[in-house]
Amino acid sequence: MTTRSTFVQTRETLSTGSALASVAIRQEISASWQRCLQSGLDPCGMPEDAAVSNQSLRIARQARERLMRLVRPELELLSAQIAGANFMCAFADETGVVLDTIMDADFSEGPCGRSIRPGSIWLEEKRGTNALGLALLSGRSSMVMGGEHFFSCHGGVSCVAAPIMASDGRIVGLLDASSEVTERQYHTQALVTLAATNIENRLFAEAHQDDYIVQFHQRAEYLATQSVGLIGIDEGGRITGANRMSARLLDGEHLATASLFSDLFRGDVQAVLRTLARGETVQLWDRSNAGFFARLHPGSLQPQVARGWRLRDVPAARRVAPQTGAIVLDDDMVRECARVAKRAVSLGQAVCIRGLSGTGKTRLAEAVHRHVHGEGTLIAVDCNSLGPAAQGIAAVHALLQGYVTPDLMAESGGTLVLENIASLEDLGTDAFAGLLTTLRHAITERQWCVLATDRTDSEKVDWHPRAIGELRMLTVELPSLAARTDFPKIARSMLAELSPDHRLSAKAIKALGKIDRRDNLNDLRHHLQVLAAQCPAGVLRDVHVARFLTIQDAADQVCPRCDGTSIRRQRCLEIRRMYRVCQCNVALTARRLGVSRNTVYTHLKD
Repeated sequence: MTTRSTFVQTRETLSTGSALASVAIRQEISASWQRCLQSGLDPCGMPEDAAVSNQSLRIARQARERLMRLVRPELELLSAQIAGANFMCAFADETGVVLDTIMDADFSEGPCGRSIRPGSIWLEEKRGTNALGLALLSGRSSMVMGGEHFFSCHGGVSCVAAPIMASDGRIVGLLDASSEVTERQYHTQALVTLAATNIENRLFAEAHQDDYIVQFHQRAEYLATQSVGLIGIDEGGRITGANRMSARLLDGEHLATASLFSDLFRGDVQAVLRTLARGETVQLWDRSNAGFFARLHPGSLQPQVARGWRLRDVPAARRVAPQTGAIVLDDDMVRECARVAKRAVSLGQAVCIRGLSGTGKTRLAEAVHRHVHGEGTLIAVDCNSLGPAAQGIAAVHALLQGYVTPDLMAESGGTLVLENIASLEDLGTDAFAGLLTTLRHAITERQWCVLATDRTDSEKVDWHPRAIGELRMLTVELPSLAARTDFPKIARSMLAELSPDHRLSAKAIKALGKIDRRDNLNDLRHHLQVLAAQCPAGVLRDVHVARFLTIQDAADQVCPRCDGTSIRRQRCLEIRRMYRVCQCNVALTARRLGVSRNTVYTHLKD
């Protein structure tokens, strides 16, 4: 008797309820049939159309929103790979509830297409032998071909399913592919398993983003594939997790009992990580003397880097975009600062640019960077935002140690600007010392230009942060805006950048120069924005400066003729405050207060 006829006979035995002869069927199918019979299911009957409510489905989807965003692209790719085979692809959660499906028109019109829908439950005790239910029970990829389904009504469909494992070994979901074409099911099983592995590796990377993730394989060319083993380790070399492929590549029992990276591989773990951090591939030998090639997973942490860093999540660090307007360097002192800084950085010397708030320190740093690196990467880190937080320190370490994200920068180095460098001293002794070591290494060996900015004030004008001395930084100091001789050109250049439709008259520039600005260039930019917003296109004159800036700043003061008389003083303040509320519009102020425009003008005179 052939295997096929024996299987048919076994299937008929199942239908009659007689004892099963499992010789012709796979053991996992035979065991499943036995469980179904014990549950009281009738192979000749119809399975229960078990499903959750729409509300429960919506809640289940919301609870797994992040996972479903990872799953959906894999479902779409899988459906494209098996298209044309009267197919269906589905994703179910760990309870066997289908959350998402993709199927062609032919499959959707059949009985299976109508039963495998979002919200349907495919547990074995409800639907009989099926790939989803088997994979959920076994924790392995499963395939059920045609008549291997417990219910005879499912005999026209073959399906494969693979579980999706979290980094802690829990099943968090299942992928399923079903088709009426049985000849391609072994190929489909490989595709479904690969898709589940892709999702698992992404989940592992997210779950261990606070750790080093070492990927390894016996063959170096496989390091670029999803067939790698992934092991997460913390800064002390302790193993925090491993993916399923790791157990296949290594001794599974040994991996389960290992607590340290050194329990699995020979050598000093810190030395290995330092090499991996440079983007190099290293060779490892396990305790059985088997060889593996390894490198750090993209996005993994660096040696000495604190936990949990991703640059895009650290507000202290940012890429500085090229400024559109040209920097004005007509002042002799500013021009000399720029010349010295450019020359020093070209020679590999770290430079600190000092000055009051808003004097253009970061803008000068950009000019120095463009002189040395052209359109290369310029990263600014605000040390005020680092504090003792591990994330901020990690950002600087990872930037400078050369393990970089492709969307951020090239491997050839760039320029790092440490804004408000004095705040580094708040990091603590160990973190401060480690960061300085990394900075020195970046300057001498990784083609990085390191610039810093530091705010000065009248009380501490001669005080220099310790980091400047430790890094042997050359210091240049920018003058305040009031002390610069090129104020007219700065004002015209800044206005042209803000609003090309406006121009400044000579008297307007003179009036602007008389205004006290504690935030220097930042305040000047604000004043020009106010003028451009309030005045129509054309020439901005000194009367506009007086009306929209000088008088507005004096809204809480009274005019000379009303000073000393309480009634007049109160009336004058009322007019001036209403003038400010009316955006310095004299006619509107007069209408709101019921007075003449001449009265308003009278109280605006100083």
